[in-house]
Amino acid sequence: MRKTILAIMFISFNLTVYGQESILVSAEGLRKVVRVNFGYTYFSIKQADSTGRSAQGLHLSNEVKIISSFFDADKKFTVHDAFYFDINFGRLDGEKHTNGVETESRFSMVANMGYLVLAGYRVNKWAALAGIDFRWRRAGVGGVDIPNLDGPLFYASRPIVLRGEYMLSKDNPNKRAILMLWSTFSNTVTEKKAPYQSARLELPLGSRGRWWFMLQYTTQKALSQDVFRYGVPCQSNFNQFTAGFRICGLP
Repeated sequence: MRKTILAIMFISFNLTVYGQESILVSAEGLRKVVRVNFGYTYFSIKQADSTGRSAQGLHLSNEVKIISSFFDADKKFTVHDAFYFDINFGRLDGEKHTNGVETESRFSMVANMGYLVLAGYRVNKWAALAGIDFRWRRAGVGGVDIPNLDGPLFYASRPIVLRGEYMLSKDNPNKRAILMLWSTFSNTVTEKKAPYQSARLELPLGSRGRWWFMLQYTTQKALSQDVFRYGVPCQSNFNQFTAGFRICGLP
């Protein structure tokens, strides 16, 4: 039921955003306000003293710039921010669990939403920014859910974010390699707190700075529960690898 609610939220968010912006801005203006990701994703949850459950499928993400929509790429002081909502649909790998009466679904999903804001300095050759990400996140692989049944709908976290850019062509400031790092700098797991770390590499495709190839790896320690087997909540390791494309412009 929770996975269905999250899917409806993602669809409603996108319909609202694109519906409003199609009225207010042109196609070129829309590109300056919205960032879109799509690609392949693989994610897994491994509970303590248990075999891991994994799934693979489609990654979709929508980001709406707020402050950064007023900044140009050639400004030395720069801001990178966005309200974001991403969702990952997957299909459970391996054998499904069964208790003789019911069999778990292969439907799996990871959802993130929040607001991140970074500020820093950009010159022709490089850029360095730092900030914070106010993130809400949950995941489910087959019958294993993060957070657990008695926990919140989402885990809330506030990782510190670092962003570095390096220009690959002296004649084209849009051709930059971009590395972003997230970390909560903590390993403590509680009912409402789950450490979060992630790294994303972006490489430009073409000379206009609109299309980017993206690789991202995320890991998180959290309490999970096998809702199908009605097991007790236990500490788990979540891992996710995503490869795909970003459509956006600097900053």
